[in-house]
Amino acid sequence: MLEAESSPSGEETAAAPSHPGQATIKGVFSTQTKGVIGFGSTKRKVKQHIYAFVEEEADGSLCVRELNKHFVPVGKSRWITKDVLLKDFLPEPDVYLKKVLPAMRQVAESVEKADDHRANGELISAEFEYKNALRLDEEHIRGTFGLGLTYLARGETDSADIVFRRVVTLDGAFDEEHKHLFNEFGIRLRKNRMYAQALKFYNRAAKLVKREDEHLLYNIARTFYEKGQVKQAKRLLEKALVSHPDFEPARDFLSIVERGGPVPGDEGADSGSMDLDLEDPEMPERAP
Repeated sequence: MLEAESSPSGEETAAAPSHPGQATIKGVFSTQTKGVIGFGSTKRKVKQHIYAFVEEEADGSLCVRELNKHFVPVGKSRWITKDVLLKDFLPEPDVYLKKVLPAMRQVAESVEKADDHRANGELISAEFEYKNALRLDEEHIRGTFGLGLTYLARGETDSADIVFRRVVTLDGAFDEEHKHLFNEFGIRLRKNRMYAQALKFYNRAAKLVKREDEHLLYNIARTFYEKGQVKQAKRLLEKALVSHPDFEPARDFLSIVERGGPVPGDEGADSGSMDLDLEDPEMPERAP
């Protein structure tokens, strides 16, 4: 169906098709795919009925995602034209209103509750709510990050490692909108001495971004330094300063590295003062 709007009574109604001045397309459609199953004498053609969530982008293209068994949009997006939508798809307003919208709201509400619990240090309740969300949408990025951060806050490194392995497979985890989440996740991996995972995580981020970012180089350098690989840390800090000579945190950290000072966060050092958010919206084109 098309995008749901609020009627005067507060009930949701179907919006009109997308035209200038009208609502954009957003809803559930169905289509059929053809395939062949069996071999030899048992070989036969079959048709499969598939539901898809369709949403119109700002440029007028239509983004299509399949629905999982819980009627939540998942998986990689693909794009179709409006001509293809009209030719190959049928609107499914009841599925959208009665199944998809409630499921999407349940996921969003569970993650919101989980985030609040985690912020308040209520880590058992946070884990419960994150798992509720991930049961419906196992690819939910905020929920996945949140569950991993909850385990890391509790020092449960084995459980955190399972989540880490999941996160690095999700390309969307490193999108701009999740920048601060993946930054916090990398820092927490390092603080739990999960150095190999932290480096792999940062390198995964580095492969998916456009240009060199001094904040990322700094955080990778700090991970190497705490791991005892001083030369690598020094090289990365120098690299950050070549492109950003006024980047004071890197200059200060480099002076610590050169004089063999304590690892930031060790006894006698300020454990929080040298953790940096990735404030620059762009990050390096490749892993250092």
